[in-house]
Amino acid sequence: MTTWDIDGRQVRESSRRSGAVWTWQSQSEQPIDYEIEWVQEKDVFLYGTRVRPGGWNVSRLDESVWSNDGTLEGAREVVEQRLPTMPR
Repeated sequence: MTTWDIDGRQVRESSRRSGAVWTWQSQSEQPIDYEIEWVQEKDVFLYGTRVRPGGWNVSRLDESVWSNDGTLEGAREVVEQRLPTMPR
């Protein structure tokens, strides 16, 4: 697991069987968990949110905006560029 600072957020990167995931948490009284998952074989990005103790709400991010060259390095670049547009 690796931690990055992107746009003032502590973002954790970890691997999954399907590819990679980047997670962060809001700075509020009742924190919200956020994640972006890159599904390598399908080359798509999924966006998830969760307010504990509830489950995850997951949606697919717009492929015309969230696209890369099919590599983990390319996925990292997309996350680094696009993450500042995501909720805090």
